[in-house]
Amino acid sequence: MKAVVFGGADIKDYSFCKKYINAYIVACDGGMSHCMALKIKPNVIVGDFDSARDDVLEYYRDKKIPIKQFPCRKDETDMELGLEAAIEAGADDITIIGGIGSRLDHTMANCQLLYILLKKGIKAKIVNENNEIRLIDKDIAIEGHKGDIVSLIPMTENVCGVTTKNLEYPLNDAKLNFGSRLIAVSNVMTSDRAFVSIKSGLLYVMKCHD
Repeated sequence: MKAVVFGGADIKDYSFCKKYINAYIVACDGGMSHCMALKIKPNVIVGDFDSARDDVLEYYRDKKIPIKQFPCRKDETDMELGLEAAIEAGADDITIIGGIGSRLDHTMANCQLLYILLKKGIKAKIVNENNEIRLIDKDIAIEGHKGDIVSLIPMTENVCGVTTKNLEYPLNDAKLNFGSRLIAVSNVMTSDRAFVSIKSGLLYVMKCHD
């Protein structure tokens, strides 16, 4: 089952969301405002509601949307709670929207959550207007357009056996090291589909545009 988990990071242009929202919808705290802007009803709302607008929360209360409220002092972030709610509902393919914002700590923490989902065998990505971020431990097919930018960033100290297809600057059984030369940044797709595979390690695969 596909799910979308909305965080509260700013979204300026909602047009990219449309292809994802035919799914089970979880709104995390301020992510309710994105659901309101898109005129969709979340299946469940979670969070401590420290950043939610009162009028939006009351609107969804009136709509009888299930709401799970947690204390502000807790071990999990609202995004973690949202992902748990999606998994409990049966999701095995999760898209995080509103997870990339001006708070770099939140953005980096959300990227780390991709590892938790990967360990659980759940397909996952974080998307916004300019980025589509995945974490892999084996291989991936990247859907896009010729000319799209793809960057490969190691999450672990070593990522071995990196091989790419349909990227302008190919890698063949290469090794990428955390903190070394970033030779795999800003590659370019040469067709509408590209492929990346690795033999060991964890690798962020990012499709980006300005």
